[in-house]
Amino acid sequence: MSSKNSSAFAGVVAGFADLLITTTAFLAANSAVLLADTLKTGLEFVAVLISWYTIRKVSGPVNRNFQYGIGKLENISSLIIAMLMASCIVVIIVNSVKGIIHPSHISGFGIWISMGTQVVYGFVNTLFFVKNRAIAKRESSPLMESQSKFFFTKAIANGFIFTSLTLSVILPHYGWVTFIDPVSSLLIAGSILLSAFGILSTSLQDLLDRSIEESAQIVILRTLAEHFEQYDLLHGIRSRRSGSNVFVEIFLEFNPERKIGEAQQTIDSIRDNIEKEIIGSRVSVGLTCRDEC
Repeated sequence: MSSKNSSAFAGVVAGFADLLITTTAFLAANSAVLLADTLKTGLEFVAVLISWYTIRKVSGPVNRNFQYGIGKLENISSLIIAMLMASCIVVIIVNSVKGIIHPSHISGFGIWISMGTQVVYGFVNTLFFVKNRAIAKRESSPLMESQSKFFFTKAIANGFIFTSLTLSVILPHYGWVTFIDPVSSLLIAGSILLSAFGILSTSLQDLLDRSIEESAQIVILRTLAEHFEQYDLLHGIRSRRSGSNVFVEIFLEFNPERKIGEAQQTIDSIRDNIEKEIIGSRVSVGLTCRDEC
C-alpha cells in the first residue's frame, strides 16, 4: 500500500470514529456548537472518504481509455472537498447567528465527552497534517496538499471548540460567556474559508491545463542549454500538470547527417536529467523540422 493510500485510509478510520463520538456527545448535550461540530465532522468524513477512493483509483493500473492516467481526478476531488468545506461554513455560520440572537448556556454530559474528544483529535489531526504535508511535498500531489490543509483546519477547530467549551464550563456565571460558542464557531468558519479558497485556486488552474510552475520550466531550459551543442534547433516546449504527474513535450531538430543513435543518446540524456529533477515528470522528446508550439 502506497504512503498516500495508507495515510488516506488511516484518515477514513479516524474520521469515522470521530463522527461516532461527536454524534454521541451532541445527543448527550444541549449545545449549538456541538450541533455544528457534528455536522462539520460528518462532512469532513465524507471528504476524507472521497479522497481515499480517489487515491485508490489514481494509484491503480492505467486504463487504456485514459493513456495519460486519471491524475485530474485528484483535482476534481480537491474541488469536491472545497465545496464540502463551503457547506461546513454555511452550517457553522447559521448556528453561530442563532447563538448570537438567542444566547444560552451549554449543558449535558456530552460536553465532557466532546472536550476529551477535542484533545485527542487535536493531536491526531495535527499528526495527519504533518504527514500529509510531507507526502504532498515529496510527490507534488494536489490531493494530498488539500488533505494537509483539511487536517490543519480540523486541528484549529479542535482547539477553538475545546477552548469554547472549557470557558463555558468554568465561567457559567458571566453573561458574556454565552457568546463564546458562536464567536468561536465564526473563527472556525474563517479558517475553513481560507483553506477552501486556496484549494479552489490551485485545483481550477490545474484543470485548465496550465503550464507547469516557473521553477520547473527553468529546470527544462537549463537542461536544454547544457545540451545546446548536441542539437540544431528548439522548435517548442509544451507542459501541463495532471494531478501529481507532470507531462513535458520537447521538439528538437538535429543535423540530418547525424546518426539516429547519437541523437537518441542526447534525447535520453535530456529526458533523464529533467525527470530526475522534476518529481513525477514524464518527458517526451520529438524530432521535427518545424515549429510545434
